Amino acid sequence: MYLLSCIVLFLVATNYQNNLIHAVAFLLIALGIITIHFTFLNLSGVKIAALKGHNTFVGDMAEFSLLIESSSQRGYDNIQLGWTGGIKQSIYIDSDEKKQIGLYAVAQTRGRFYPGILKLETHYPLGLLRAWSWVELDITSIVYPKPIKGRHPDQSIEIGDSELGRDSGGDDFIGLEAYQPGASIRHIAWKPYAQGRGLFVKKFGGQSSRQLWLDWQDWPELASEGRLSVMCYWAQRFEHNNIEYGLNLPTLKIPPNSGPEHLERVLIALALFQGE
Repeated sequence: MYLLSCIVLFLVATNYQNNLIHAVAFLLIALGIITIHFTFLNLSGVKIAALKGHNTFVGDMAEFSLLIESSSQRGYDNIQLGWTGGIKQSIYIDSDEKKQIGLYAVAQTRGRFYPGILKLETHYPLGLLRAWSWVELDITSIVYPKPIKGRHPDQSIEIGDSELGRDSGGDDFIGLEAYQPGASIRHIAWKPYAQGRGLFVKKFGGQSSRQLWLDWQDWPELASEGRLSVMCYWAQRFEHNNIEYGLNLPTLKIPPNSGPEHLERVLIALALFQGE
């Protein structure tokens, strides 16, 4: 439409020999040519690198951290980034600036998730033209199974969160032990730490008797994906209530433990499970 308007103005100016219309037509044509140059320059020199893919659950948005960098002495305006079919994000980069951003994509299936090819585009400065580029980054995340509440692994009936909480309570404090990486933050003894005595973890009687297993054979009535979802749910519940739990899959066995690192290890194992 822009080019058509320029051509019409030029024909009208030629037909009526009107210098003012000629000037407007030539001005618009020159502006269009200059826009080609500036639209191209608004992407030229942009550097982008993959940092980290953050793990998530099926159906949630997976975040991918990227580093955007300007390699010239000029800034970049209104650059839009987005994965194929995903949500776009507009950014501005100042001269010689490094900016970390997070782009999101919907995780639809469990396992290793590759978000696809990244698209960069810009309509700067007037919106007349579009410059774009495709970038394939080496970045993935792990998608855990969607947590679904099911039968407790040690009971034939489902139990509620309040009952699980009562089961994990009532233990007697028996002393302190040195902090080990992966221990639950809820049991850290902050008072000795504040006194400069070091980092310790509170130990309670009865913890060893509450070790549970998430065994693949405990839910024979469910299909593979259903078992993984139920096991994912109970792993989070056990971790929330500080119950030591282990994982027993046909291809992998993780001994009972607790803490954020143990939970992540269990969830990753469930996400990457390939079947019996």
